Order: sequence, then C-alpha cells, then structure tokens
Amino acid sequence: MKISPLCPSCLLSRVYFEARLVTDDDELISKCVDNSLKILSKNFSKRPVNAHLATRIHREVYEILGVEDPYAQVKNRANRVAKEVLHVAEKTVRESDNPFKTAVIISIIGNNFDYGVSGHRVVEMNFHEFLTKKLEEGLAVDDVEKLEDFCSGKVVYLTDNAGEIFFDTLLMKEIKKRSSRLTVVVRGRPIISDATIEDAKLAGVDKIADEILTNGKGAIGIIREELPKRTLDRLEEADIIVAKGMANYECLSNSEFRPIAFLLTAKCHPVAKDIGVKVGEMVAKVVK
Repeated sequence: MKISPLCPSCLLSRVYFEARLVTDDDELISKCVDNSLKILSKNFSKRPVNAHLATRIHREVYEILGVEDPYAQVKNRANRVAKEVLHVAEKTVRESDNPFKTAVIISIIGNNFDYGVSGHRVVEMNFHEFLTKKLEEGLAVDDVEKLEDFCSGKVVYLTDNAGEIFFDTLLMKEIKKRSSRLTVVVRGRPIISDATIEDAKLAGVDKIADEILTNGKGAIGIIREELPKRTLDRLEEADIIVAKGMANYECLSNSEFRPIAFLLTAKCHPVAKDIGVKVGEMVAKVVK
C-alpha cells in the first residue's frame, strides 16, 4: 500500500507526539519536525510505502533527540494495563463456543494499544468494558475460518504493539495447538510503540512459540532488505503469515508473500478505504 495524501499530516503529528514524550525544548522539537518535513518533501512524490518512509523519519528523529526509545514509559504502561486485564480475556476465550475466533477478535481488540496515531484514542481506563463492547461488535471482515484452515502448517506471526502482544498470546496458544511450527517476529530495535524481544518475553511469548525472531533493524512493519536471513526464510516457507496492525498491512498488502492473514483495527481513513471498511472497524482478512 502506497502513501496517501493524508499520511504526511499523521506522520508529522506523531513526530511531535514522540518528541514531546522526552523534551519540552521547542527548538529541539522544531528541529525534529523540520528534518521530517525535508524527508517528506524529498520522498512523497515517489509514493513509497508509508511505513517505510515513517521508519526513516522516526529513526532520524530518535537521533536528533538522542534517545533510543522515546516510547519506553508509554510501552511500559501499555504492558501493565494489558497484563492487568489479560485474565478477563483468557476467561472469555476459555468459555467461548469458538475459542479460536474469540482469540482472533481479542488479539485485534489489543491493536487498540497504538500510541500517536492521529485521531485514535488509546483506551486504558475501563478496558474491560471496551473489550466487551468490541467483542459484541464483531468483525467487519471475517475470514477467520480460512485463517484457521491454514494454521495446520508453518505459521509466522508478525507482532505489532507493546501491550497488544499480551492479547496476541491468546491467539498464539490457539495457533500452537494446530500448527507444526509457530514463529513469532518482533521488532529488532525500539521503534514507536512496537513490541521488541523484551516485550515478547514479558508477555510470555517465549513459552508459547517455537522461536522468536526479529525484523532486523526495527523497521515499522517489514522492509525485506533489512530482514535477517532466517526471518526471510521463515516468511518464504510459511503456510500462513499472520500480520498484526496497519503498518504490516501497508508493507505487505502488495508484497509477494502469500498467504497472509491481516488482523487489525482500521484506525485511519487510507487503510480503511484500501480494505473497504469504516474507520474503527476490525478486520480479519486472508489474502492468498
């Protein structure tokens, strides 16, 4: 999925958001915004994948700010909130008539933990009520049966945000019951609010998956050229790739990797329009 006319405003909004997480120095924040504007001005007309351009922008902002992970406290809070309510989600899956589908939906509800997206409000307080409401709402695109059919083989699970990864573990457990191999891929370095190996271990992914790999240099989503060889091999061998979140959709919707199950909440108009749903709706879309 190529960058849309709306993406630059969202990217700049996120640059400002993450800079303010670590400094009140308007001159330093202005430097971050100025540099990001230059990158956008030089590259927007080439219509790159938005997540690829965002990766470059955020990496340079981090260098300007002189910090490795501006979102560290935000991610810690997301993990804490998710851990506190995980038992409710676990009980919901356990008592469901269709545990696999319920786990899919709950993993998508966990996609709520995406900080800095323009127009998206992360629900932290009363998350139990939010979970119940979204479960009742259901999926706008429901390819769950197709996904389950593919899970008998080798599965690669591409994670998204910290916090969210706790809810992913419920679906990972269901997949593990069916799959011959479950590979989980996290970010290789901190980038926005995305999950790294530390977040995965905190959520207990290492006790579920057969292996945890990274996407290399910590791109937002997947940049093929940055993937470690083993991760690339696993993606090419996969019987199904489970791709969480909008960035993975942006990176892989037009890629050669197939089949892919995109699990996400459409939080912005460009992604919602591309999929054919409304902003805020939940999607479980399998592309062969």
